[in-house]
Amino acid sequence: MSNGINSVLIIDVEGDDVQIVEGMLSEDFDVTVCNVSEKAIDAVNQSIPGVILLNPAMKKLDTLSVVATAKNLDPKSHVIFLSDLISIDDSILAYEQGADDFIPKPYNPIELYYKIESHVKKATERAKLAANADSARSAAFAAMESNSEMGIILRYMEEITSCNSYSDLGFSLAQTVQLFGVNATVQIRGINKVFNVGCENDSFEASLLSKSVEKGKIIEGAHKLIINDKRISLLIKNTPDKDDPKHGRIKDNLAMMISATGARVITIDLVTQLEIQRESGLNAIIGNARSSMHNIRDTFNIYEKNIWSKIQEYREHTESVLNTLGLSEEQEETLMESLDQFVQQVIETDETKDLIESSFTNLLGELDKLS
Repeated sequence: MSNGINSVLIIDVEGDDVQIVEGMLSEDFDVTVCNVSEKAIDAVNQSIPGVILLNPAMKKLDTLSVVATAKNLDPKSHVIFLSDLISIDDSILAYEQGADDFIPKPYNPIELYYKIESHVKKATERAKLAANADSARSAAFAAMESNSEMGIILRYMEEITSCNSYSDLGFSLAQTVQLFGVNATVQIRGINKVFNVGCENDSFEASLLSKSVEKGKIIEGAHKLIINDKRISLLIKNTPDKDDPKHGRIKDNLAMMISATGARVITIDLVTQLEIQRESGLNAIIGNARSSMHNIRDTFNIYEKNIWSKIQEYREHTESVLNTLGLSEEQEETLMESLDQFVQQVIETDETKDLIESSFTNLLGELDKLS
């Protein structure tokens, strides 16, 4: 049986779903199935799989040993737990036992296929990059070793003073942690949004970090480490062995960085809250101005209607009075001309009213744009 990045080992009891997955994957991957718990470690040693699909609920299955064996053979091997157990504690336990992904049953075979395909493609690309960049990596490690770890931390603390958003802060933390030779996933829980760096928002890692806050400040698993703060979680996927001197130093260094990052989060919180309050206050002012202008326009329209009503009444009254005065035709024409001149002045005033109405409409439109 061939082995390597393209090989998949299924460790699960026999069943229809295992047969479906095996049939679906066998066309594109080298698939091996192990349905006996006691033979799982031997199957790992023989196939050296790039991907393991494992059911942690199998009776007598030593999950930790299986995962440890796979990681010792190939640290980049990808372990996916397929389980009927879907509680928060189960997902935390899966992480502690070394799972890289956790998919609850019943699962969508198509989704599982694309997850495996995506990992294999990424692993292949990484292998190619590694083959072409040995000299560059050696130079980078040499440069990293020449800088003291404390110097890295001090530079980070100086750098984050210019980070004015949660996303900038998360990227800065993730990039700095990589200088210690480990891969990091960062989650910052902002006031209005959760920011994830190093994983997708709907990924297993993002869900794990959100849930892990309930489990304490530090959670350690098989070559994995989660450090939690109130608003920040940091996942390290490739921590050194516990007997490696770097293990303790990395934990201490990351704890200092998380503490400094938490202080910066508080500052960004204050700025964000001020922006929210400022925007809320501006919207309130705009709303009040719009309401006042509508009231003024309504009052103006009512006033206009009253004016025209009074003019009509006055004209009719004047005509009735003229009929009783016995004036000459010339005198009546003089009086009516005077009345018509007054009406013309009112009409000109009405044109001014139309101009005012147009100005009101334009101003209300501009207020709508602001809100």
